[in-house]
Amino acid sequence: MNLLDGRLHERLVAKKRLLDSHRPLPVEKVRKLREAMEIEYTYHSNAIEGNRLTLRETQLVIREGVTIGGKSVRDHLEARNHTKAISYVENLKDRDLTENDIMELHRIVFSGILENVGSFRRSQVFVEGSDYLPPPAFEVPALVKELLDWLRKNPEELRPVEFAAVFHHRFVSVHPFDDGNGRVARLLMNLLLIKQGYPFTVVRNYDRRRYYDTLRKADGGDLAPFVNFIGRCVEESLNLYLSAVEPTNKKRQFLSLAEAAKLTPYSAEYLSLLARKGLIAAVKIGKDWHVTPEALNEYMTRIKSRKRRGK
Repeated sequence: MNLLDGRLHERLVAKKRLLDSHRPLPVEKVRKLREAMEIEYTYHSNAIEGNRLTLRETQLVIREGVTIGGKSVRDHLEARNHTKAISYVENLKDRDLTENDIMELHRIVFSGILENVGSFRRSQVFVEGSDYLPPPAFEVPALVKELLDWLRKNPEELRPVEFAAVFHHRFVSVHPFDDGNGRVARLLMNLLLIKQGYPFTVVRNYDRRRYYDTLRKADGGDLAPFVNFIGRCVEESLNLYLSAVEPTNKKRQFLSLAEAAKLTPYSAEYLSLLARKGLIAAVKIGKDWHVTPEALNEYMTRIKSRKRRGK
């Protein structure tokens, strides 16, 4: 069962292969990339769920132990706990995931925040803004065991990024906890990705609407939009890692869309549309899209090829 768009899958495979060709990655670069990822991931994963810390405040709380005035104790604990959870996930990559691991991950993320940490829910829950009704609480333990069995077997023979994305959806569909299912699902999705050598992948807060919209489509049985959304998030992480390990490669230097437009027959607005639709390999740095000359060339070559076939 192939769920990823063919072109996106090809780009992911090529970029993963290129990143692997640089392994072992330089120790200092790995350290800096991990530190940046830890802050970015923590900020965005928490912000999706309503945490009010900014990216800079998240950094100050984690790195400096600063208390931010006007922000709740929960906001601070969510930031501090999440970095511990990332380390826990990284330590799981060399063995099979267990039910106890899932419980412990939930406990770490919500220590000092929720009462029922590290325990499955005991009552019916409802998903705000969705028609989907999670299974009754008494079914949760068996469904989690079933999910872990599926994880070990991968019966649909899904490719790595598809496998991680589908697992994310299946986990939140079970909705095993009263609160925190999304955060735990994103961490577990990343566990499956790093097991396959992909970098930690961030689902960004400014993509929150698309994230939830594609999840709702998956609830209705259409998995492809969500899988492709996650695939583009993975591609962003690969692009960032490649730009770090190949800093002198001009093909991989990120350009603003205004700069990129000068190299193409397209306007910055049109390039932005292509980026939002996932038709060109672009990444958001801050709130602005950026693209590499390599990605521009790949897109224009594809368009020229289509035109030739149409003649």
